[in-house]
Amino acid sequence: MFQSLTHLFSTILTTMKPDVSIIIVNYNSSQLLAEAIESILEHVSGIDYEVIVVDNASTDHSKQMLSERFADKCRLIVLSENKGFAYANNRGIEVAEGRNILFLNPDTKQIGNAIKQLSDYLDKHPEVGACGGNLITETGGEQFSYWPILPGLRFEIHALFSNILLKQHHRGSLQYNHTGKEKEVGYIIGADLMVRRKIIEQTGVFSEDFFLFYEETELCWRIRKRGYKIVSVPAAQMIHLESRTIGSQFDRLPYLQQSRRIYLSKCVSRAEHRAADCILYVNSWLRWVYFSMRSDKDKIRFWRYINRNI
Repeated sequence: MFQSLTHLFSTILTTMKPDVSIIIVNYNSSQLLAEAIESILEHVSGIDYEVIVVDNASTDHSKQMLSERFADKCRLIVLSENKGFAYANNRGIEVAEGRNILFLNPDTKQIGNAIKQLSDYLDKHPEVGACGGNLITETGGEQFSYWPILPGLRFEIHALFSNILLKQHHRGSLQYNHTGKEKEVGYIIGADLMVRRKIIEQTGVFSEDFFLFYEETELCWRIRKRGYKIVSVPAAQMIHLESRTIGSQFDRLPYLQQSRRIYLSKCVSRAEHRAADCILYVNSWLRWVYFSMRSDKDKIRFWRYINRNI
């Protein structure tokens, strides 16, 4: 009798848990965060969800805004120190109760029921460990949503030749899914990455070696190693106001290069890491020369930085 009641109580608690836990890491982005939450409340329907905001030691009025406008709509975790995007997401995972977990940027807006579409897709496809949608600009332009292969030697060889062969193989759909159909990819960017909770329990959470960038790539690498697929679901669309929370392309470069080194040290052999660096060095040098001939100051600056910080 006692065991039956315990089982019944456990079943009730399980059914009360949300379908999706939406984790948003915020750092000094109060206005964007407010718009992101409002769009979730307006557009997401047909599923039970929870919103978890992890504040990465913001110095703006983000915490006050959340307590005044969304106190009963989201759960707030306040960190005393900014230890990076991966660290903050992991604190959200610790309290998340959803069957599926969505890692969502604060500079995103819902324009439809994309979160339900992604959750339904994971529920219907047990062979898929993670998925994400197509990201667009406010005016409907294409945004970087995924990449078809993971970083490494193959990645750098394709980049050396401007991804010509990769574009032919994927019919031009290298970072935005034009096919209208779901497709397997190398990794989904962290702006709208949804992962099955059971997969995270198998692979582990984000690696906190990364401060910013590549943490989602490395997690996707671990998910693929477990034999699960990473899939782009083009029907699930969201607006992504890219770089509003991070800054310019040049602001991102130090983080990108540092995280690239960490990723390669974790995920490929030492020989492949060295070979990939050699190819990138050649590529950056050639492009530096090319854009110098064209007097393109921004590109010169970009490739000079890459060349000197591999």
